Amino acid sequence: MAKRKQKTVYFTPEPKWEKFKKIIDPIEQSKAYQDCQYFIRTEINDKKRLSITRKWIKEESDWTIEDIEVILRNPDWVFGPSSSAFFFKTKVGYLPQANRDHVEKHKPDWLESGNKILKEKEEKIKEKPNRPSIQDIMRDKLLEAGGEIDGILDQWFEDEIKIDIKFNTRIMQILNTYNPLAQHIPQLVTTYEKEQKEFKEVLTGKDEQLVEAYSHFSKKKLKATVGAYDTIVSLLNSYATLKIQSRAKRKTKPISPEKAVSKLKYQKRFECATSKMKLESVRPTELHLCKEAWVYDTAKRKLHHYVADELGGEMFVKGNTLLGFDKTKSQIKTLRKPQEQIKEVMGGKPAARTYFDKIKAVGIKPTGRFNDALVILKAF
Repeated sequence: MAKRKQKTVYFTPEPKWEKFKKIIDPIEQSKAYQDCQYFIRTEINDKKRLSITRKWIKEESDWTIEDIEVILRNPDWVFGPSSSAFFFKTKVGYLPQANRDHVEKHKPDWLESGNKILKEKEEKIKEKPNRPSIQDIMRDKLLEAGGEIDGILDQWFEDEIKIDIKFNTRIMQILNTYNPLAQHIPQLVTTYEKEQKEFKEVLTGKDEQLVEAYSHFSKKKLKATVGAYDTIVSLLNSYATLKIQSRAKRKTKPISPEKAVSKLKYQKRFECATSKMKLESVRPTELHLCKEAWVYDTAKRKLHHYVADELGGEMFVKGNTLLGFDKTKSQIKTLRKPQEQIKEVMGGKPAARTYFDKIKAVGIKPTGRFNDALVILKAF
């Protein structure tokens, strides 16, 4: 078969590479890259950019041979966000320092995922399977779904789409099309949370090089991007919850709320001699199939707020764990004055939510696990 001719006519004007070659100042080099980035991302195909990236890692990264071998085991999509900078280097002869720092920052993640792939490969060799396992097939579907979602994110970065109902629908359509397993979804969630963390660091302004790398983003766009990642993570968690709830079950007698919470650990009553605070748990059966719940940790002074996932509609108790809650909306906060603050929460629903949001404490994601120090304040 005859070789295809290389693309020489572009829709986006090709940068005048010569005018960027003599730039020495690191800040100006970063600006030069930003000027060329849109052309590279839209006109240079992924295969070419990724080939150049792998070649740089192998020949110019100055990393150890062992690290290079591990990193190169990663799939192409892992290097996608960094590949434009390496193509830029082939044209102008230098890699901006901000981009090099960005690569070094991601190196530990590449090593971690590469080692994981290596370990899985070694296990496969030991097992010597004759054909791909179902887990392998489903993991490939997960990666394909992730690639499609990345494509939608690219459209968001280029201001071609908005974060609205259509955006949510497209994400769910992708997940329903590729149908990844619920237990594989956390892998995608972790990936997007790491990407979101980078944009949050840009907003704080502590990392000057990172701020410079994203200087073409307005503050409004950065905040909206953080929100976009929140939406994607929420949709992924909702999909996983629905998959769990829709699993085919054996035809058995319906489990009563009493039986569902029979193994749930909680504190029936709590009394503090110092503050004279008295608390009493509601019946644990109220926690099963509820839409919202407030739980107080008497040992750590932490208030748990659980909100049911929108798609699932209700939370449910399984063993000693509360499941079906929205991992984005549900939070744990430490109380400075528990006696006063719990009284506020025990009021009306909207007022309690508003008051909780205003508590100046770092929100932590709950796991849903219960223990003997948790008082169930209310559930409805």
